[in-house]
Amino acid sequence: MKKELIESEERYRILVEHSPEPIIVHSDGNIVFMNPAGARMLGANCPEALIGQPVMNFVHPDFVNISQVRMRQITVDKQPTEPMDQKFLRIDRRIIDVEVREVPIVFLGEPAVQLLCRDITERKRAQCLLEEREQSYKSLVEHNPDAIFTLDIEGNVLTVNPATEKITGYGREEFQQQAFIPFLLEDDQEKAWRQFAKAVVGEANDTELTLRSKTGKSMDLNLKMVPIIINEKIDGVYGIAKDITERKRTEEMLLKSEKLSIVGQLAAGVAHEIRNPLTSLRGFVQLLQSKIDNYQHYFDIMLSELDRINDIVSEFMVIAKPQVVKYEMKDVRKIVDDVISLLDTQAILNSVQIHTEIGSEIPLIKCEENQLKQVFINILKNAIEAMPDGGNVVIALETDENQVKIRFTDEGCGISEERIAILGEPFYTTKEKGTGLGLMVCHKIVEAHRGSLEIKSVIDQGTTVELHLPVDSGS
Repeated sequence: MKKELIESEERYRILVEHSPEPIIVHSDGNIVFMNPAGARMLGANCPEALIGQPVMNFVHPDFVNISQVRMRQITVDKQPTEPMDQKFLRIDRRIIDVEVREVPIVFLGEPAVQLLCRDITERKRAQCLLEEREQSYKSLVEHNPDAIFTLDIEGNVLTVNPATEKITGYGREEFQQQAFIPFLLEDDQEKAWRQFAKAVVGEANDTELTLRSKTGKSMDLNLKMVPIIINEKIDGVYGIAKDITERKRTEEMLLKSEKLSIVGQLAAGVAHEIRNPLTSLRGFVQLLQSKIDNYQHYFDIMLSELDRINDIVSEFMVIAKPQVVKYEMKDVRKIVDDVISLLDTQAILNSVQIHTEIGSEIPLIKCEENQLKQVFINILKNAIEAMPDGGNVVIALETDENQVKIRFTDEGCGISEERIAILGEPFYTTKEKGTGLGLMVCHKIVEAHRGSLEIKSVIDQGTTVELHLPVDSGS
């Protein structure tokens, strides 16, 4: 039995001595035993260098109190403590992270405490690094100006960042466990599903889609879809959406500017070519006027119309470059009457009745008369042509605060919302023989008069064009 006991003690000594895990035994607060792994952990060359030293010398000040409480607890309960993470101080005063568990034992016939330790400094450092990276990624997502959201394999929304809420107008709870597709316009939903299907099989992609926000506003988005790969398995999809509404609008404005530049060059050439025959026509009319009697009224009308054509050609030059225009105080009611007189015959031929609703005390406005006539003629002609089977056009004039409102309402075929959005752009027209320049010139003239032009329409019910022109403060 003695031999077996000696062999057992030897095996235990060898196990402790060669254990890769640090083992420290202390009694009455002083270290009485330590294996080589424990000495290495505390920065000593051999265990003997630390024997007899107070164990609290190696406990970090932040953990002294809790260590003393655990020691008192083990003395009373005689039970091992639960593992706990704390910090130790090496002999070079470098701080290390350790996992410690205290076990009550008898050492050399005296009650003692065995510390089972594990150096977890590297693990803690890796954990802190991982947490920092997670916080960095979280900050990147949370503060990103682009909408970032995650989808499961079925296409349901799992998480969204604040930018997603800001861009779409929907709160987080409104996205939870819902497919992202319904938030898009119907025309783009099928395309979005195709892009999602590509991402689910590992193919990152991007496309441009239109989203309707909670307020009903349409927004152009550049949507990237990236597969989420965890352990070489696709676990979901990242969606990254950038609001490109302003960029698209800028691109459209640049395109419009390029068109205007081409129109301007064309206008300058056409105006020059038209003026030459106009001069000849006016000269011959004046010659006939001096030779023939009884037709003076018709000659006056012809000369007046030739002068108006010349004025219109001059306005065509506005497209090419701004010109000095002389603004005078004019009665807009007379301008409207002149336009109605000019187009009344065309209206009768098309079975169209023109009605006026003119309010009282319409003030004079500062304007260029021929330019406004050109605007009114263009709008009234459009109204007549929109009613091939006849109908009514109502021209209403009224005063609203510091502006005069001129409203043209017809009973024609109407215009869709999509077409209204691009009316007035160069070369865009709904007419078979139209040039797409009439409304563009109208917009420029109204803008030059510091006014606004608004078009409202309902398919098969009619169109209303409303002009707002400011009243001069001195009028």
